[in-house]
Amino acid sequence: MDVLQYKNLIDGVWQAASSGQTVDIHCPCDGALVSRVPSSQAEDVNRAVAAAKQSFEEEDWAFNPRLRAQCLSAWAAAMRASHEHLAARLALETGKPINEARFEVNSSIGYVEYYAAAARTLYGTSTAVESGLLSVLAREPVGVVAVITPWNYPVTLLMRDMAPALAAGNTCVLKPATQTTGCTLEVLKLLDGISIFPKGVVNAVSGRGSITGAVLADHPDVDMISLTGGLETGQEIMKTAARTMKKASLELGGKSPNIIFADADLEKALPFALKAIFMNAGQLCTVGSRLVLEESLVDYFLPRLKEEAEKLRPGHCMDEQTSLGPVISQEQMDKILGYIDSGKACSTLVTGGYRLTENGLDRGFYIAPTIFLNPPMDASIVQEEIFGPVLTVQTFKTKEEALAIANGTPYGLASAVWSRDIDKAMWVARRLRAGSAWVNCYNKLLPECETGGYKQSGMDRAGGAEGMLKYTEVKHLCIDFMR
Repeated sequence: MDVLQYKNLIDGVWQAASSGQTVDIHCPCDGALVSRVPSSQAEDVNRAVAAAKQSFEEEDWAFNPRLRAQCLSAWAAAMRASHEHLAARLALETGKPINEARFEVNSSIGYVEYYAAAARTLYGTSTAVESGLLSVLAREPVGVVAVITPWNYPVTLLMRDMAPALAAGNTCVLKPATQTTGCTLEVLKLLDGISIFPKGVVNAVSGRGSITGAVLADHPDVDMISLTGGLETGQEIMKTAARTMKKASLELGGKSPNIIFADADLEKALPFALKAIFMNAGQLCTVGSRLVLEESLVDYFLPRLKEEAEKLRPGHCMDEQTSLGPVISQEQMDKILGYIDSGKACSTLVTGGYRLTENGLDRGFYIAPTIFLNPPMDASIVQEEIFGPVLTVQTFKTKEEALAIANGTPYGLASAVWSRDIDKAMWVARRLRAGSAWVNCYNKLLPECETGGYKQSGMDRAGGAEGMLKYTEVKHLCIDFMR
């Protein structure tokens, strides 16, 4: 396996960190070294921001939507041509099974293609306020946008956040998650083959969030910060960004309920419920980590779910037969196992609840798919984001009780309801306090449609038209002309 070396991208030039220091990235499956990336400092961030600012002010970009559309279209085509290579590097750094990595790359390309088309549809409005006076509301780019991406879906969330920022005419400075910097920069390397892409429009600085992320959030020449990450990180970014009053778009944690009524199509609901929690080893912000199940279904549905969970095959990410990968790190594994121990003390363990170590899995960070039944509502495994393959099952008798359980956490990122009774399903869906409410499906994350959080799950929306409009300012142009 090749160990790939990466550099920062600043003003169109790949360059080492000013300190010369690097960080090693290891595969969570077996600890093998896969990438080496720069460990940047404030000086590197400052140069990247300066390049982005100069490009915004001087390059033919901010007010040329046709060029932006052409560049993004070319980038999407380059990603499609490099699909298998990108998927392999993504799998090796995240540990997710190769088939899931392929799916993620496809998803990211979908975002780039969507926003390439949307770049030419950034319309304003006008109104004749009175005779001889015309008001025009114009949409303009914010300026320099700092994009901070997480490690769980580093390529999809890169393009979900960066593509609309670029489509709207902004320039960007990317700070990728340390654990997945290499596969993220692999996507940016494709820009070298797109000659029409102006230099300095896209920049990337690799490093610890406590250094590079903090400098970006506080930098006076960064006009907006877009973060997908945990609640605590979002709170710190928000505090720091307030000092320079920059715009902030935050998608944070989730504790999403998946409500299944007894009259649902259970043959359809079962594989969705399984995938909703155990895909990517449960490391997904919108993961269906709380199964809210009608009480009469427990004896039928839960044993089947247990059986399917136990069929998941753990293994190396590059094995085509693997259906359960590791979690990202030792630290994350220890945190999850701590939650599991607390769950054993307050609820019934249905399956799992331990680290997987057989057949060489002890070299990675594998946790058995874990299911708990009816923990108390105030339990940490119910209220806190675990970010691992741990499902809580909570039972209910009435739709009002189901709704109260579903809305009973500080989070509100995603949710779902399953029922053949569309009146009942819509009654619940409209009352769920979450940015997405899926009916008879789960995790339908589409480039054309917005997602985002209520409550402590964040602020603003990603995807769809709103996902681009948030990267704009509205300017009022008032024209007084001859009467």
